[in-house]
Amino acid sequence: MDAQPPLLPPDRCPGILRPHIAADGALVRVRVPGGQLPDGTLHALSAASTAFADGDVHLTSRGNLQLRGIELDECGSVPTALAAAVIAAGLLPSGSHERVRNIVASPLSGLQGGLADVRPLVRELDAALCADSTLTDLPGRFLFGIDDGRGDIAALRCDLAAIVRDAGTATISIGALEGPSVPFSQVPATLIRLARRFVEIRESVWHVRLLPRAGAELGGGDPVPRPAGFTMPYGMLGDAVSVLVPLGILTPGMVAALPDRGVVVTPWRGLVIAGGTNPVVLREVGFETTAESAWQRVSACTGAPGCSLAQGDTRAEARRIVAGDTTDSRIHVAGCERACGAPHSPHTLVLARSSP
Repeated sequence: MDAQPPLLPPDRCPGILRPHIAADGALVRVRVPGGQLPDGTLHALSAASTAFADGDVHLTSRGNLQLRGIELDECGSVPTALAAAVIAAGLLPSGSHERVRNIVASPLSGLQGGLADVRPLVRELDAALCADSTLTDLPGRFLFGIDDGRGDIAALRCDLAAIVRDAGTATISIGALEGPSVPFSQVPATLIRLARRFVEIRESVWHVRLLPRAGAELGGGDPVPRPAGFTMPYGMLGDAVSVLVPLGILTPGMVAALPDRGVVVTPWRGLVIAGGTNPVVLREVGFETTAESAWQRVSACTGAPGCSLAQGDTRAEARRIVAGDTTDSRIHVAGCERACGAPHSPHTLVLARSSP
């Protein structure tokens, strides 16, 4: 008899319409499938954050965006004008599906390298996801991925992913197991079909890997070979520029230096900007544009005072580590033993503690 899946607490992943209450106010998360931002999005969100939140736009490790420090209305909802700003920016096409539009994709696809441009597949998958009423029951942590063949997304822990193998074929991965190979035209429908099956059998499980047979229930076969680690390149890449955002925090000044169009959010808390933006200007406002930057090796959870569980200021500790630049290893600074946001790759965990 198969082992029963573990009973997990309810899924509390936030969205715009379902905020999370943190120590510094409410937090909302805006999904950006494939990191592909509609024109003007970051400028609109930055203005909304200045008006209703802490003023910054925060990047997540799934290529999504967050606003923090929001004061809710008397009904416990985000201000109507804030929700309207998100809708006007094109970031809430479906209120019922807002928390399940979790799609990561190769951020350089169609700009440099890769075996195919997967951006159209992202848009098709997102449209099919929003059109399927069954998939409103996906957990907010369930993650789709589309890798253009360079191995960047394959290195992440996606629940269902399509990895391009040649100019017209992709292999589907089901958790850590290998699934079928399908033509490009069938990728969105195949991922949707498997996601529907997961909803039918998951009970309280959040991820495919947590199913009793680790995804074999969905047709997974042999284990997928462990992919090589991937390091996001930074600097000028053809006509595009790739930048890292320290601590994933976009200040108003940083957003003001960005163009209105051609901006992609990466799953490594960075941006890819198409169209010849001057990297010198970006460095002057706080972006990192070189692979040698110590910020590529240091990350941190929110920490105090934003998180009630944190025992110290993680961001200050991360800045201290970067200023010292004495390590070539990966470091994640956490405010407690939960170590939220820690990378899946090998790293050293540093706990930030308040001075007595």
